[in-house]
Amino acid sequence: MGDILDESLFSKQPKRFDETNQKAKSFVVNFCGSTIIRGSIFEVVTNYARVKELPLEILRYPFKDEELWAFTFVKKGTVFLCVNSELSLCKQFFATAHELYHIYCYAEDLNVDTITKGSLLNSKTVDDRADSQEDLEANAFAGLLLMPDAMLDEQIRIYGIAREQITVDDVLTLMELFALPYKATVLRLVENGIIDVTRARNLLNEDKCYVEERMELTGKANVWQQDSRDLSYFGSLLDDMEYNKENDLLTTGRESSDTELLESIRKGFQSEG
Repeated sequence: MGDILDESLFSKQPKRFDETNQKAKSFVVNFCGSTIIRGSIFEVVTNYARVKELPLEILRYPFKDEELWAFTFVKKGTVFLCVNSELSLCKQFFATAHELYHIYCYAEDLNVDTITKGSLLNSKTVDDRADSQEDLEANAFAGLLLMPDAMLDEQIRIYGIAREQITVDDVLTLMELFALPYKATVLRLVENGIIDVTRARNLLNEDKCYVEERMELTGKANVWQQDSRDLSYFGSLLDDMEYNKENDLLTTGRESSDTELLESIRKGFQSEG
């Protein structure tokens, strides 16, 4: 078993972490602005692809497997980003930000191999140990993008959080604000220098039931623990088909074949679960 603190880019490769932090800061300036991202991460990815003139489809579907978070691949020049909608929303946001880094490396021609071969993100990569250098950087990039240093410092000041004695409830407040998972939030506090590793381990070792109880009692971050398993979104594949049907742009045969294609994609996702 790995350790989210020891296995982080921040701990293992401080220089590479600083480089990744600079990439994240530049990305925030150019594609995110000064607002906290949260659920807007899907629009951020879409807009980045638009600027880079990169064909992209974002698909969200409940895979019936909580270990599988997301995967990305390229087919006929189009990037497909697939996210497990059965996960809690905060995990979906993190997974999307993680996969965005792979798309970034592909679009900026830093490394085209990862998503060309197919990138797959599971819970082990996030909470335990990354299998590749790019996954290690992608984990750091996701946290830095969703919880930038400047915004983290600002919110701690605004909410009067005492840096020297951060509690579980304080972590939940930050989770509420930034929509990050618990472990990722604690790691960002270490990376930012707000808490030391000892305090971080104490927070990470808190009983899961206690954290959930505090979440329930305070209501903090509860909204981001909900899943969206009822959501099945197939990007423009379904949108384009519905538009063509409404405007009588399809022959009966083409309409049937498109419907069959979409249904085969649905069944393919179900077989993945």
